[in-house]
Amino acid sequence: MAKMGIVHYDSVEYWNEYYKKEKIQEESTFCTYIKKQINNSSIILDVGCGSGRDTFAFASDGYEAVGIDRSEEAIKFNNEKKYHGIHAKLKIDFQVVDLNDSFSLNRILEELCQKSLREKKNMVVYLRFLLHSINETTEKVLLKSISKHLPKGSYLAAEFRTIEDQGLDKLYDDHYRRFIVAEDLVRDLEDQHQFATIAFTKGTGLSKYKGEDPFLARILMQKK
Repeated sequence: MAKMGIVHYDSVEYWNEYYKKEKIQEESTFCTYIKKQINNSSIILDVGCGSGRDTFAFASDGYEAVGIDRSEEAIKFNNEKKYHGIHAKLKIDFQVVDLNDSFSLNRILEELCQKSLREKKNMVVYLRFLLHSINETTEKVLLKSISKHLPKGSYLAAEFRTIEDQGLDKLYDDHYRRFIVAEDLVRDLEDQHQFATIAFTKGTGLSKYKGEDPFLARILMQKK
């Protein structure tokens, strides 16, 4: 059920070059949506944060936010940005983490989840446009790690391309994409990873960008 693009997730060089040029500043519509669902007494782990658009948006509204990405160029840009102007006082951090490095992934999840328990804050793992950009093996490692560390009551929020998006026009046709059967993913999260569904929707009109209107799914799950 996957359609491979030209560029694979493992091409770090590609994403380093991409983030040198693509630095979108405004928050995504999914970020706006999640802010309405979860109060700002929360710690956000933005996995695959890229240019940090949503990481900064969460932090600007009082959330404590940590962005991780495998692109050193993206993390370098974000860490430089966080020390300037209005960003200097935000509770925000960025780290280079490769999702294929299970040790680093588990380390940061454990660290932040323990912090959320100590400080009695919600823990939110935020995955926007991440799941369809990684292969199934990496997804399994990621979901297993999230399930292992997230305390009861924590949240998983994800927005991703679905199988219905496969035949639609793409603005960038050189990205790796895996088109996901949303219902299967939700069922797996419920049955295998002990999550309960709070919200699940899919369709177009959710995240239009430069003439592209992808078919997406949005899910908000809570750890049982």
